[in-house]
Amino acid sequence: MTLVITHCTKRKRSVPLQDLCAHRLSAGPTGQVVKDWAMRLSAASPAVKARDLYAGRGLSEARRAADSVGGRLAIISAGLGLVDGDTLVPAYSLTTIGGDPDDIRLKTGASRSEWWTAIQSASPFAGTLRMPDGLILAAVSAPYLEMVAADWSSWPSADLERLRLFSKAAPTGAAAALRDAWMPYDDRLDAAGTGFAGTQGDFAQRALRHFATAIAVTGSQDGDRVAVDSALAGLAHRARTVRRRIDDDAIKDTIRREWSAADGQSTKMLRRLRDTLGLACEQGRFKTLFNEVKAERTS
Repeated sequence: MTLVITHCTKRKRSVPLQDLCAHRLSAGPTGQVVKDWAMRLSAASPAVKARDLYAGRGLSEARRAADSVGGRLAIISAGLGLVDGDTLVPAYSLTTIGGDPDDIRLKTGASRSEWWTAIQSASPFAGTLRMPDGLILAAVSAPYLEMVAADWSSWPSADLERLRLFSKAAPTGAAAALRDAWMPYDDRLDAAGTGFAGTQGDFAQRALRHFATAIAVTGSQDGDRVAVDSALAGLAHRARTVRRRIDDDAIKDTIRREWSAADGQSTKMLRRLRDTLGLACEQGRFKTLFNEVKAERTS
């Protein structure tokens, strides 16, 4: 059976439990913090399957890929470890993404890799996954690849040979040992057929689904890389708009000026900033700034 792996998202379909928000933890050594977190996980009541907890296109693409090959889905979660998608888990908020109040590194000072080692050992949910005998298809963004790279690089050679890795850039640094598993997708994926265009944020999962549905080779890593190259050959890179970057204060001033034009709606505002005004603003950054302006207006 094929195993499809992707990472969790900040957006969840259930509201995180108060005790399972990382900012409520006390700072300390990694071992102490992860022990506290694991006790909270054990005390919580699992309410939803891991595969259904997270929102966003990335998870949707991974679910579709798993379903298309009759495989299992697993989730890389900074709060739970590597979890089988069918495992019941509680809603939580813990990340290793900078700028988030629930970034666990604010409590431990540890690296992403160090935290991953700790949570994999301590989480009551991390032992639910069993490696299958088939391919392992993993769609992983750069921060999550940084988190799991050392762990995955130590896998038995048989597991590494079955791994097919999907990320925007080829693995380097601590992840260099996974280079042979990387499938060479690039932005020509947008032109690979209906439904494969998207954002940089869901690139890895879109590439994973393309491989699962349009290639699905079960040969060697070398052979599968050749198959990906052949699938992308002759396709054109999508022309990308270059937007102007301005600082946070300038973005907030623009949101204030354009509030009425966007009817006070975040989706319309983001489109206005990007498409009408030609400004660069990553979605997570925009959400924070938009909510700050909204709070000003409310008060």
